[in-house]
Amino acid sequence: MTDPVPQPGTERSPDAARNRVPEPRSPRHSAASAPSAARTPDTPAQEGPTPAAPVRESHQLVFGDLHDYPVMAQALDNQWLPAGLAGSRQHASAPARPPVEAVEAASAELRRSLVNSGTLVVNRAFLLNNEALYANYLPSADPVERDAFIRLLNDRVLVPYLYTEREPAADFTWAHDRAVGHAWRRLVTEEAEPALVRFDWDDDANRDKAGQVGNFFSTNVSALRRLRAPQLAQDLGIPEELARSMREGVLKDIYFWAGEQDNDRDITRNALYQRFITRPGTDPYENLLRDGDHVVPTKQLVDLLYSLGVPRAGGLIPVTPPDSPPRSTLQELRSDLRPRDDDPEAIGRLLRDLFADALHRAVDGPNSYAGLSLADINRLRREEEWRAYVDSLDAFVRGGFQDGRIPSPEEFSAGTSEVARRHARMLRTARATSGSGSGFARDIVSVLVIEAGGVALQVTSGEEVSLLAGSIQLLTAAAGALTLRLEFRDRGTKGRRGGLGHSLTLPTLRLGSLKRDWEALLGAYGGRVVETGQLPGTPRQADQQCQPD
Repeated sequence: MTDPVPQPGTERSPDAARNRVPEPRSPRHSAASAPSAARTPDTPAQEGPTPAAPVRESHQLVFGDLHDYPVMAQALDNQWLPAGLAGSRQHASAPARPPVEAVEAASAELRRSLVNSGTLVVNRAFLLNNEALYANYLPSADPVERDAFIRLLNDRVLVPYLYTEREPAADFTWAHDRAVGHAWRRLVTEEAEPALVRFDWDDDANRDKAGQVGNFFSTNVSALRRLRAPQLAQDLGIPEELARSMREGVLKDIYFWAGEQDNDRDITRNALYQRFITRPGTDPYENLLRDGDHVVPTKQLVDLLYSLGVPRAGGLIPVTPPDSPPRSTLQELRSDLRPRDDDPEAIGRLLRDLFADALHRAVDGPNSYAGLSLADINRLRREEEWRAYVDSLDAFVRGGFQDGRIPSPEEFSAGTSEVARRHARMLRTARATSGSGSGFARDIVSVLVIEAGGVALQVTSGEEVSLLAGSIQLLTAAAGALTLRLEFRDRGTKGRRGGLGHSLTLPTLRLGSLKRDWEALLGAYGGRVVETGQLPGTPRQADQQCQPD
């Protein structure tokens, strides 16, 4: 039996003796360098004089120590359900435990996250409450896979996040399967030597920072009723009529309910679940949902908001699974919801996180890595092609948006093209190094969709682009933001294409000359414009033109 992750303010653990952990085996592949008190660009600035940093041992990390493209994946939350399965949890006959398909989907996302990041931070509670994680270290696990999981911990690829506890084996104050708890204690005391990350190893400072996570959820859950219905419907995949009824119904009810809660205590996700989402008479960990068309999309919104607390406060890259709502669903770029205009660094971090989420969702489908074993992943992560791919992600996502800046159109096109090229090479290497013989049966085609002034152009890497003569002149006269969408599509053996497309509007990105900058984007991406006399939408143009979102 599993239980939801403990909410801020509910888990307490005593101090315990600290185990010393050796440094990572390879500095190049480590998730963290030696602990340092210096602030990295992704670490929020501290106000006032900086207190002396507490003495830390080598395994005691803070988020600023994580330098190798660190991410936190929503799909490893034990409450996450793929969109296609969530509705089945409303059926009266649904068993009181996560369905096998959900565990398999989370397991695929674990592998996807390990391939598409340098460091994967996972809440300690999920390591005990999510079967996709704990199945890898139970005594019944495949010995090769169990050894591979231990290596991920020892190499600081998989880094447990501790809320207020100081040791990975500290007492658990939430319900959990006893066998799983025993296996975890044995793992971290006798076999593995994981690095551990907290906001601070001074308990008072850590408590203050962890409190900000709970406050973020408590404050923003009321803002869900302000989300615009058309975009909400699009991102949640529901009719606009349902989105509007949610705004005037359940989201409005949550708003008033939140206002009635004790102002001196954080609103927990468990409490919100019990009141609005969980089937009456059951507990949230059973994953049984109330009836009603609004329940599943409301759960998706709440889970998305909840997943952002720790990565926002810790400067990590938060990523959502491709078959769940994207980060942009929360509409944080709206002027009435985004950070203050006089805080450009906060806006820059928000834009970075929104773009990173769109990029991660586009870079491959949810089950693309399901065929990889953990041993396969360990082998892949030692290859130069994987290293180059993750470095390209880190350089563009964290470097391109560093200190509140926004990449220029040229930087954007060059950076996304580099990620696409490195990704393709990494996939080829993964096929060659995989011992499972399955997975990766894909031919990935990268596509850049550019939209401005109501005109959209789809640029497939390496292919000619036919564009109606005069279209660029129309763009020259257009004013407003440029929307860029990066897509990775499957090209099947018969030429059939499919895939995921996600767009992100950068409202502060203005082009000096749409004609010149558009052409520069195309050139940097590897395509070229061929002017024709054909109208958009004619057969020759059908694969090149698309409608704006």
